[in-house]
Amino acid sequence: MPIYKSWEQVAGYFDGDGTISFYDTSNQPYKLGLSLIFVDQSKDQINNIREFLNGRGVRTGNVLRASKGTAYMIAVSRFAAVRETLRQMLPHLYKKANEMQAALDYHDGKITGNALMAIFQNEVEAGRRERRPRKVPIHVPHTYFDGDRIMKLMRNVKLRDVSGRYRAKVTPEDFQAIRQEHFEKGRRLNELMKAYPQYSRTTIRRILGSDKQRGHVLVKGEV
Repeated sequence: MPIYKSWEQVAGYFDGDGTISFYDTSNQPYKLGLSLIFVDQSKDQINNIREFLNGRGVRTGNVLRASKGTAYMIAVSRFAAVRETLRQMLPHLYKKANEMQAALDYHDGKITGNALMAIFQNEVEAGRRERRPRKVPIHVPHTYFDGDRIMKLMRNVKLRDVSGRYRAKVTPEDFQAIRQEHFEKGRRLNELMKAYPQYSRTTIRRILGSDKQRGHVLVKGEV
């Protein structure tokens, strides 16, 4: 079977038998993930496309059986790989040019997820995109980068909450006293444990440790 030698050939194949799949990456309305799916009944055909893409630095998934086992498929799903493949194929597309441009605009932060899905729906109505009913509606009023930023901020807040919940809590007086008794009076860890039985060995070690270790100790009254 002849190998693929140009993006024009791959784009032509995708125009006929490829599809852009989208999904909510977090089960929350912040960001969509995009995958470029290549499907064919011939495993050799799919392998040829995979070798072409991988040879140009576009990482794909493994060759998998498509639904019902009647065909084979590969997916390009990593953000950078999807973006590069979109850019390279777009000039050579006809039927899927509109949705490909919209997908690239979303990955470039120019349109929101809702705008992207609206364009996909228009392509369905025009008969250029297959209709795929969704059981759960997706509402993504953000651009890709705004959604990514919001998700990271929320993740950081959750991490801080968890950290604060599980950090050992000591009083400011005990924090200072334990450090003074160790560093100025030379009291050992075992002696400090007897003097301050309300704190565990690990907590006292963290009080005496470096700034990084003391991050696991919450001094009451401090933010």
